[in-house]
Amino acid sequence: MKAGGLVMAGGEARRMGGVDKPLLPLGALNCIERVIATLRRDCTRLAISANGDAARYARWNLPVLADRVAGAGPLAGVLRGLEWAHDAGLDVLVTVPGDTPFIPADLVPRLLPAPSFATSLGQRHSLVAAWPVACRDMLAAQLADITPENRRSATRVRTLADRLDARPVAFAPLAGGVDPFFNINTPDDHQAACQHAARMDQAGPVTP
Repeated sequence: MKAGGLVMAGGEARRMGGVDKPLLPLGALNCIERVIATLRRDCTRLAISANGDAARYARWNLPVLADRVAGAGPLAGVLRGLEWAHDAGLDVLVTVPGDTPFIPADLVPRLLPAPSFATSLGQRHSLVAAWPVACRDMLAAQLADITPENRRSATRVRTLADRLDARPVAFAPLAGGVDPFFNINTPDDHQAACQHAARMDQAGPVTP
């Protein structure tokens, strides 16, 4: 079974002043480099989901996939990723937000087989998930049928996961009780992430 990894880098980051959160520095590496380093262990191919100027992610020499469906939120990125994965001959697409730098080293093998999603500390992380590439037509139909009445449900990542009967996969906290799916939403979050990254790097540097 061939798995591809998709780093979701399309958020607007309003609480961070509109910066690209995946590019925030975290010690020796930035946020997206830490995600890529983990996904690379078990994924045959990687891509980045991002709109706007793709050149800002050029240094990683990965495909940068822009949404083809407007107004559908993260699911538009998932659909574009599934299309890319299909064309690449992959069976599974693992999605991870680009502002979630501390994902577990065993994330991909534990999420397989798809469909599945991660949980930790009693919280569901619907976008940290493994999707069967074969579900792309289902998702395309879901996004093609958006109306004012069903928009909230149709554009929720959880809606797709529930339709696929995706299984939850529980992950334990990291050292110090840190959520492995801690994501950076505010400047305070970034400061806390930098402190945790420094502790991690002391234990053993991450290779991008």
